[in-house]
Amino acid sequence: MSLEQLEALDMTRTFEATHRFEDLGMFHVPFDHLTESNSTEASLKAMAERGGKVVLAGPSGAGKSSVIASVLGPLAENLSEEIVPLRIPVAALNAETATEPRAFAQHLVRTVIRYSTEILSEDERQEMRRAAADATSTKEAERARRWTVGAPKLIMDGGFASEVKSGAEELNEELTAGGAIDAVARLVAIFRAHGREPYFVIDDSDRWIRIEGTDLLEVANAFFRRIVPMLAREIGCGFVFAAHDEYLTLESYRSARELCSQVIHLPTPPHPGDAIFAILDRRIGLAGVNAMSAELFDQGAIDALVERYVDNRSLRGMLSTVDRATQLACTERIAPITSDLIQTALADLA
Repeated sequence: MSLEQLEALDMTRTFEATHRFEDLGMFHVPFDHLTESNSTEASLKAMAERGGKVVLAGPSGAGKSSVIASVLGPLAENLSEEIVPLRIPVAALNAETATEPRAFAQHLVRTVIRYSTEILSEDERQEMRRAAADATSTKEAERARRWTVGAPKLIMDGGFASEVKSGAEELNEELTAGGAIDAVARLVAIFRAHGREPYFVIDDSDRWIRIEGTDLLEVANAFFRRIVPMLAREIGCGFVFAAHDEYLTLESYRSARELCSQVIHLPTPPHPGDAIFAILDRRIGLAGVNAMSAELFDQGAIDALVERYVDNRSLRGMLSTVDRATQLACTERIAPITSDLIQTALADLA
């Protein structure tokens, strides 16, 4: 890979690790492909179409949100038409909303109201369909990025979305302490009356952990004790939530797990080097640079990346390292990226 190609990758921030949920599906290389199995994305898709209650477990940065986005996000392909994924953010909420059933039910109804107000014109719906049909080229990827949507299946059906919005707004006025959960059940009934099945997507519930002296595990405990049972027993809808590996020993998590249909543990690809190349090649292709990731590193550099990934299973960390090493290579006028640059990037990010 030439220095000019490295500079093109750096200019477009090709290896930037953090993206909006709506964009993650474009960049994702399925674990089912990397492991030559059907235990991750195919399993989640099958469970969602059956209204299953799913836990997606793995460490920070392992790719949980990317898996969920690829199967249930705006650019998801081949998902049954009746399934309407609804992304319900929780990590940034105050503790009461994330842990009290009444407050969580209110948040859920209001999230659906917000989605259903984003009704598109017919021209916009056609444009979105074209963007979703092929997000592999740079042009289509840029077009797809324009859609800041939470539930594209909902907003693309204007008449259905209008009725959902009207019903949700009426229910929102009735969200009292005693009636909030019933209001969500009635909202679900509106979907089902139209032959649709809402599927709640809670992909950011893996962030309540101990970080820099802040212990948020009590929030996770309350979420598992109170919110998951409400969703599983009283609402009766399918859902998926993300579980950090740190949760797996919590008694509250073990109780919540018993209410779920399946726990999907993110796998470690059997050939990490090939997996890294596949992930980087996907991004290079989206950037429109005519090169392969195998040309990006010398052998020592790829060995260092593989070792780091095997140690912590963080795809986000791997991408951040490559992103930083690419910046360093361009500054130092070095191509390909060497193991020394990888080590410097790791030290910079520590």
